[in-house]
Amino acid sequence: PDAPLSPSQPHLRRPAAPTMATAVLPAPAPLTSSVGLLAMLEESETQIKVHALQKLERVVPDFWAEISESLPDIEALYEDEAFPQRRLAALVASKVYYYLGEYADALVFALGAETLFNVDEGSEYVDTLLAKAIDEYCKQHQQRYEAATGSQEEGGSSTAAEAPIDRRLIDLVDRMVESSLERRAYQMVMGLALEARRTDLIERIILLCDAKPGELEHDASTIKMLEYCFGLFSSAVVPRSFRATLIALLVTIYRGLPAPEYLGLARCLAQAGDAAGVAAILSQLIESESAEARLAAFQISFDLVDNCTQAFLKLVAERTKAKPPPPAAAEPSAAEGAAEGEAAAAAPP
Repeated sequence: PDAPLSPSQPHLRRPAAPTMATAVLPAPAPLTSSVGLLAMLEESETQIKVHALQKLERVVPDFWAEISESLPDIEALYEDEAFPQRRLAALVASKVYYYLGEYADALVFALGAETLFNVDEGSEYVDTLLAKAIDEYCKQHQQRYEAATGSQEEGGSSTAAEAPIDRRLIDLVDRMVESSLERRAYQMVMGLALEARRTDLIERIILLCDAKPGELEHDASTIKMLEYCFGLFSSAVVPRSFRATLIALLVTIYRGLPAPEYLGLARCLAQAGDAAGVAAILSQLIESESAEARLAAFQISFDLVDNCTQAFLKLVAERTKAKPPPPAAAEPSAAEGAAEGEAAAAAPP
């Protein structure tokens, strides 16, 4: 048996065995109505209102119909600059409007909730509002692009003017973008960047593929992503008015690579109609003494023949400068050979 503990060793005593009263606690009764919580919103104490909002935010999916009757009170709390949990009130209002099917109002209050709107939640509520936010974000960025470039895409308005974009909408989409890039979900962000005409974001994604390769084949490196983007940007998916800007971006990235990638660069220059640029690459490769460089020149030439018009090929050929081959040693004619033979025979030994 254990030796008895002295009074000077209370910290070594075993805790008393739990009684039935302390070991088993009754489970809280399930909430059957939100009426009591809604009544707390009318209290004068701020802490009580905050407590009510915290509880309501969790039960909106079950009691949104009841809570909708108190939307004016919840919206008033959001509009009250002195209320410390305005963003929480906005989040509750956003969820109620979502379940009411009022997605535009749900997005407005989701923007008011700011960081309390968790873009990584993965719920149907968040995914739906994110999709609506991205659509609005892309639409407004397209208008800004058209106003800046003076272009008008199919279906676009000729009177589209540059308008300020809600800072909260920008912050929301930026949070989603950063979360996706952290997870290396580059394809989704690339789609958003194309829709929003965000060339800065496109460039960032391409360059990230070297530092943080993705799981897909075209995410494995910057070179792979450049090849993927060239095919994507050259297709009908990208509006013609935006295509030239994207190809010019690829040319800039190719030229900034630590190791030259001549084939990809030549393809982009050919797509842009830059015959002089393609000819400069071919001239550089042909004049090189490296066998690998000359093989690259052949590969580029075959690629040009397969994908470019005869008119463009003619322009490239006219501008390509290559060193002329060294003159071959002239072979003596038959008469010169006979004369040299006779002179050799007549020479004294």
